[in-house]
Amino acid sequence: MKHLLMLVLFTATLTVTGCAQQAPTEPQNFLTNDGNVNILWQNTNDYTDIEATIGVQSKFEQYLFTQLTQELGKLANKHLTEGQQLDLTVTNVDLAGDVQPTFGASVDDIRVVTDLYPPKLDFEYTLSQNGKVIASGTEKLRNMSYLSDLQPLNNDTFRYEQKLLTEWFKKTIKPLL
Repeated sequence: MKHLLMLVLFTATLTVTGCAQQAPTEPQNFLTNDGNVNILWQNTNDYTDIEATIGVQSKFEQYLFTQLTQELGKLANKHLTEGQQLDLTVTNVDLAGDVQPTFGASVDDIRVVTDLYPPKLDFEYTLSQNGKVIASGTEKLRNMSYLSDLQPLNNDTFRYEQKLLTEWFKKTIKPLL
């Protein structure tokens, strides 16, 4: 009886403190577009790391997805012609760096950018013209030496992830146009 009571108290404590397994959340999908570029951010709850360090997580995600879409759109829309469409379905994002707590030194956590945590993007893409598929594929973009690359000084929040997308576009899509 004593053991049963201890088990019930332990389970109740875990449930109250949130340490018990919670019911799975509904998958989150976001669609962003910029001109001839559409990006479906699929099952964002399963992404490796899109953790906000400041503010509300949902607002951070919207900002992240919008910024990356606009950056790819800025480049792609210069090269895509009338009737051409580039569609991506992003299945995983791992932002450069890792979020670390400040242990009370600040209200917000900080993202520490080191070689241990390179940016990663996984997605499927389709390039079409007037509804006919020109090219499609699956990509797993990584830049293990992202801190060693020469980078212009800028304040772009997601510069490492933007660079992954723009280099992929120049190498994979641009030659097909």
